[in-house]
Amino acid sequence: MKIRVDLSSSAKDDSYDILIGSGIVNAEAGGEVIDVIKQAGLKGRACVITTETVNGLYERLFKNFLKNAGIEPVVLVLPDGESTKSIKYLSYIYDELIKNRFERGEFIIAFGGGVIGDIAGYAAATYLRGINFIQIPTTLLADVDSSVGGKTGIDHPGGKNLIGAFYQPKCVIIDVNLLDTLPERELKNGFAEVIKYGAVLDEEFFIYLENNYEKILSRDKDALTRIIRRSCAIKADIVNKDEKEAGLRSVLNFGHSLGHAVETLYNYETVKHGEAIAIGMIFASMVSEDLGFCTGETLNRIKTLIKNSGLPAKIPNFTPAEYINAMKLDKKVESRLIKFVLVKEIGGFVFKELDFDYIHEFLKKIL
Repeated sequence: MKIRVDLSSSAKDDSYDILIGSGIVNAEAGGEVIDVIKQAGLKGRACVITTETVNGLYERLFKNFLKNAGIEPVVLVLPDGESTKSIKYLSYIYDELIKNRFERGEFIIAFGGGVIGDIAGYAAATYLRGINFIQIPTTLLADVDSSVGGKTGIDHPGGKNLIGAFYQPKCVIIDVNLLDTLPERELKNGFAEVIKYGAVLDEEFFIYLENNYEKILSRDKDALTRIIRRSCAIKADIVNKDEKEAGLRSVLNFGHSLGHAVETLYNYETVKHGEAIAIGMIFASMVSEDLGFCTGETLNRIKTLIKNSGLPAKIPNFTPAEYINAMKLDKKVESRLIKFVLVKEIGGFVFKELDFDYIHEFLKKIL
C-alpha cells in the first residue's frame, strides 16, 4: 500500500510516497516499487549508504534489486552504531561522492536504520547544495519514525542531532521482510516509537497495541504491517500540517526531552534510542499526572505497555543536576524553559513549558 506525504502547499512541492509491503525489495522487484522509483524521477547512478551488518545480510539481494530497477550502485559501508552519525563519517561520504564525481542528477539511497537515514539524508541535503535521496529502512524504528518526515542530521559532542536540516526524501520503500533479521532488542527499540503514536495521538491504536504487543513482537507479518502502516499514516498527517516543526509536529517529541538526556548521559552507548524514549514517556506521563493533566490510570496504562513490551520502565539513577545539564542542550530550550509534550488522556496531549527548577525538584522527588 502507499501513503502520500503531501507537502504541495509548501513553497517547494516536496510531496512523496511511502510504499509498504512484504518482500518488495527483491531481485524480482517490479510493479509498484519500480513505479514509485520512476515517478520520483530517479535513474542512473546511486550512492548506496549502508552499514556493515546490513551489507553482510543483504548485499546480494539488494544489488540484484537495484539491477532490476535499472540503478547502478556505488556502495559505501559504514560502521554500525550511533557514533557513525558524526562529522568524521559525513566527511567520508563527501569524499566518496566527490571521488566518484556524483552530479545533481544522481542520488543517494539510505539503506539501513535511523543512523544511516539521518547521515545519508544530511549528506544529500548539503552535497552540491542538495541532491535527491530515498529511504529504504531496515529497522522498525526507521520504518515508523526516522525515514518519514525529512529530519536529517548528525550528532555533536555537545548533544544529539545538533547539526541537521529538514530535507525530504523522494520516496520511502518499507519492506516488512527486512525485519526478519532484526535482533529482538532492536525490534523493541522501534516499538517504543509506535507506543508514542498511540499514547498521545490515537487511543484506538493504543488499545490495539495493548491487546496485540505479543503478536507484534513475535514478528507476525500482518500485525507488523498494520502498526507500520498506521504509524506512518499518523506521522505523514502531522508532517503534512507542520513540515518544519513550527508547532503541531512537536507532539512527536513525546518522551524525547528526558529521553535525549538519558542518551547523552550514557554517551549514546548502553541505552538505545527507543529505550531512552520509553523512559522519557514514563517521565513525561508522571509529570502529566503531577500537574493534573492526566489520571493515574493513564500513567499506569502507558507504563504497563512499556514494561510488557520488555522496554525499560525505571528512570536511571543519575542525579537531578546531571539530568538538568543534559536537558539544557535540548533544541526545545528557550529562555530557561523547555517545551514538554504531556499526555492528557490516552490519545490526547498538551504542550507545556516547564522551568528547570520544577524539573529538578520533581526528579529529586522520584529518584
